[in-house]
Amino acid sequence: MKSKILALSAVSIISVLASNHANATNIFDPSVSNSPILDSSSVRLDGTIHAFGPSANVWTIDAFAGANECVRFFVSTQFTDTKLVVVAPNGAIYRNNNGGGSLRPLVKIANSPNNGWYTVHLASASGAPVEGNFTLLYGRYTSGNVNCAAPTAPLSGGGASSSAPELVEDQLDQGPVVAPDASAPGGGQ
Repeated sequence: MKSKILALSAVSIISVLASNHANATNIFDPSVSNSPILDSSSVRLDGTIHAFGPSANVWTIDAFAGANECVRFFVSTQFTDTKLVVVAPNGAIYRNNNGGGSLRPLVKIANSPNNGWYTVHLASASGAPVEGNFTLLYGRYTSGNVNCAAPTAPLSGGGASSSAPELVEDQLDQGPVVAPDASAPGGGQ
């Protein structure tokens, strides 16, 4: 009996893990534009954030960008205040809530650090469970393009060494949390 329960638990865990990645989609735009017009040549992605009862959910895709390109993610329309988090292949995290004006998130990576897949998450800015539609524009541009003027600074990751405290992304986006310094009095606890 105990082995049947363990087997069912393992199947349940595998099912949950598989379903969590079911909404991720790889998006590849083969073109790299040099257009000086904002969001020209971008791919339009219409999506929906779903809530499950009292539980909040995140809409997720993986979008490709080449190293040293300008890559831009802009929520052009939305049903409620949303936040956008982009994780580069090297672990660098880019986050924005209102950079596109009118509570619309905008992440601009001027010189993409890696050739590869950038994981893009869109969720309610408050972390509350919401249901609604949005439009995300994803574009790849040549380095130095106006589409990435005043780029979004990475929050953390990327393998860069620094003596500054590491920034840790808060799951509900209540802002970055500074990890405690283990060498400071009372730190690391």
